[in-house]
Amino acid sequence: MRGFQNAAVLMVVSVGMVWAGDTAAGMKAFHAKDYATAYKEWKAAADQGDANAEFNLGMMFARGIGVKQDIAEAMRLYHLAALQGNAMAQYRLGFRYAHGWGVQQDFGAASRWYQMAAEQGDGLAQMGIASLYEDGYGVGQDYRTAVEYYRLAAAKGIPEAQFDLGQMAEKGRGMKRDLAEAFSLYMQAAEQGYAPAQEKVGAMYGAGLGVTADASKAYFWSALAANQREKNAERRLAAMAARLPGGEASRLNATAKDWKPVLVSVK
Repeated sequence: MRGFQNAAVLMVVSVGMVWAGDTAAGMKAFHAKDYATAYKEWKAAADQGDANAEFNLGMMFARGIGVKQDIAEAMRLYHLAALQGNAMAQYRLGFRYAHGWGVQQDFGAASRWYQMAAEQGDGLAQMGIASLYEDGYGVGQDYRTAVEYYRLAAAKGIPEAQFDLGQMAEKGRGMKRDLAEAFSLYMQAAEQGYAPAQEKVGAMYGAGLGVTADASKAYFWSALAANQREKNAERRLAAMAARLPGGEASRLNATAKDWKPVLVSVK
């Protein structure tokens, strides 16, 4: 009798597993652009309370991938996943509340969701909560706490966080003003192709701030930023070219055209 009961339990579990859907199979189908299969697998898993599947479905509805875009449904699914501790969903909620994307802007809600994800080590959430502390939105303005979170996000290789931390170092907010550190942080982001950081690197090379002045390097990094339509770099590029030896600007422009960013695996 005991063996029969065990067999019955195994049969129920097996059936449940079939109907629960397969989150990994859904991801494989999604990457293969088989969105119908991805939806089917994730929907079945989400109906069983799988947080990852809930988040993935929310992403499909948010972007209108394989389904009709439905922000309200995306937010419902993100909330379900976030309440189960899914850091990606918590970050998405924080971002949407912070920017008022599809919801009423609410910095208090943004800070709470960002904080939850940041405590789980989500780098984008750490950057998000840092920006709120820097500006005093939804939390009390606190430059030191902003710097702490920017450092965590920057250490994960996120170029926007490296840039923001560089600005804190350049302005002396929440830390001692350190132009050399600011330049180093800007360079880390610039090497990944982040245009605002490339503009800053060019400007600092041009003025000799935090680094030895170098007109050629100033032009090169400014040209990279200008190629991405960074306005400050575009405005000063001609004046910078005038300070270079004949033909140097053309050579640097050709080098900048072929330049490729460093690929960094964000942790």
